[in-house]
Amino acid sequence: MVKYNILFNGYRRDVNKAGLPTYSGIYIVYRCTFNEEKQTVSLKELLYIGQAKNIQERISTHDKRQEFMNALNGDEQICYSYAEVKEQDLNIVENALVYAQKPRLNKDLVDSYKYEPAQFNIEGKCSLLNYTNFSIE
Repeated sequence: MVKYNILFNGYRRDVNKAGLPTYSGIYIVYRCTFNEEKQTVSLKELLYIGQAKNIQERISTHDKRQEFMNALNGDEQICYSYAEVKEQDLNIVENALVYAQKPRLNKDLVDSYKYEPAQFNIEGKCSLLNYTNFSIE
């Protein structure tokens, strides 16, 4: 069984998205609040999981941006975490994470996993994930 170790970095608020990395990888979109005084982010909900050959470019021009914004309540903001993933593994890792987590705004990949059995170890800045060490057979 193939094993994937994914390390998430972040959290980066939408207002700072220009600082997102340009490597290929997986990103998570969250609803969050920001405490200006403490300079801390409080995550409220995992909204979406996606993949990109260039994370910064994808987030900057995301076709679901309005859906993300419509999901916000009150003073909430969009926040991202991200993990570098080899381009050839993007489809597998994205499918596994969406299938396991079932984010509210993902419509595809939530009902089936289309690849060979694999094990996934997810670490780092990836709060609100229901599963961080799992296998799909």
